[in-house]
Amino acid sequence: MTTSLRRHDAAGIPSLTGGLAALYELCYAAPPWSETPEQIAGFPRRLAEAAARPGFAAWTAHDGDDRLLGVCYGWPTPADRSGDPFYAMLTGALGAGVVAGLARDAFEVAELCVHPGARGRGVGRDLLEAAVAGRPTAWLITSPEAPAARLYERLGWRPVAPLPGGPGAGLPLSVYARTTAARPDSTEPDPARPDSAQPDPARADPARSRELSSPAV
Repeated sequence: MTTSLRRHDAAGIPSLTGGLAALYELCYAAPPWSETPEQIAGFPRRLAEAAARPGFAAWTAHDGDDRLLGVCYGWPTPADRSGDPFYAMLTGALGAGVVAGLARDAFEVAELCVHPGARGRGVGRDLLEAAVAGRPTAWLITSPEAPAARLYERLGWRPVAPLPGGPGAGLPLSVYARTTAARPDSTEPDPARPDSAQPDPARADPARSRELSSPAV
């Protein structure tokens, strides 16, 4: 199967929203996520909010007939995270030092979705590698019970620390990170080392952590 990847910035997202929403439903309505119709219906709004973030970038995969096979998108973690409840949740769960290590020169992978009929063909791998290419650190949130977790681990991603389960499905969630280069000048904990985290999941609000999860690929 011939597959091509395309890169998109925020300006290209409105024309893709319909196709991406249909793909999202295919990925998240099924187990293990089993999202409700209300959660699925909220995807276009969340996508628009994501596209408004500075540095947002998306990659889509298409077959030879131009059918959409998958998408991966995210943004650079902002240097100023004050006032954002999501980063406050992470800090409460992981500790300020671990979050600082995650955030330094990092790219957040917000979504990775692959059409069920295209899984097992390297589409998810190619999308993820394109998204994080050249990034010293990348991170995401997913469930260790999701099939995608095995892909991340094969590609060198490591679980950092657990988070509270997302709403609805009740799946356990974990932060995964990949560091591609040593940073000897840094005194911050290495985000790719599980023993560097000091999680306190009881203090975290799970509501937004689910929005950074990735399904099976």
